[in-house]
Amino acid sequence: MDMSNRYNRKIAALCATVGVLALVYAGLVVFDSEKARGPSFSWLETKWADQADRIEIAGDGGSVTLVRKNGLWFVSRDAAEYPAKQARVQDFLSILTAKGRYAVRGTEASSHERLGLTEDAASRVTVRAGVAPYPVLDLLVGNRDSTGKEVYLRKSGAAEVRSGEDRISDYADSRPEAWLNLRLFPEADYLKSEAVQRLRIERPAVEGQPRSVLSLSRRDGGWTAESLSATDSGQVESYLNALLAAEGEDFLPEAPDTLQAEGRIILEPGNGQEVILFVGGLSESKRRSAWITGGAFTYSLAEWTLSRLFRDDSYFARP
Repeated sequence: MDMSNRYNRKIAALCATVGVLALVYAGLVVFDSEKARGPSFSWLETKWADQADRIEIAGDGGSVTLVRKNGLWFVSRDAAEYPAKQARVQDFLSILTAKGRYAVRGTEASSHERLGLTEDAASRVTVRAGVAPYPVLDLLVGNRDSTGKEVYLRKSGAAEVRSGEDRISDYADSRPEAWLNLRLFPEADYLKSEAVQRLRIERPAVEGQPRSVLSLSRRDGGWTAESLSATDSGQVESYLNALLAAEGEDFLPEAPDTLQAEGRIILEPGNGQEVILFVGGLSESKRRSAWITGGAFTYSLAEWTLSRLFRDDSYFARP
């Protein structure tokens, strides 16, 4: 009898062990299956990103509204529309549509305040598309986790909270000006530095001094200026690259045709045309207005930008 009981106990223990091992194995199979599938959650379907025509962002840096017209994004501000950084908007949409590991961290509304996900505390990203009656995405961006690497997120109206690698906050909390394309000169092949053949800098008058002028021309693979005994061609190329990549500080509401220029930088790219950067008078805030030939926008220039655009002759002289 005792032997029978011991045998039954051994059988029961063996069955229990087998059961535990089976559960562990099943768990490993599920884990490996999940791992093989990889990231599987995204906040926005790709089709909606392709159709998106309005993005509203409100975060720590302020609020901005982006609108798409004829395939291009603009920043809507004060009843006007200004060019947006196309690559930045597309990168942001790509982050929203990219599949990632966004683990569920809770399903109760009681956690929202602690995680910075209440409607009044969270940053917010709203994406609209065409005639869709509701936003295709209304995303709340909350606090970062204790590591600072992940951020808590939830869709407006939903209790479920997820967290994942924080690639969104830098966009949601950036200053509105970060979305503006403030390049002074257009990006075009005819305006690449190697295409420019002549350069004329007409500096604004300073404290009653007469306006000075410097003319530079390409010659024999380098640059020359009549007013300089020797020209540093490397310095000219460096200046030209910086000039073509220069950006304003912000847009101004004044139309270019209402302003008067006090300084000019004239580029001749060799196609028979001139591209001119006009610079207006100094304002009370120590900023100058700037605009380009035929351009529709007026830019604000900070004093440090102005000093780099209107270099002294000595900058271009070879020692």
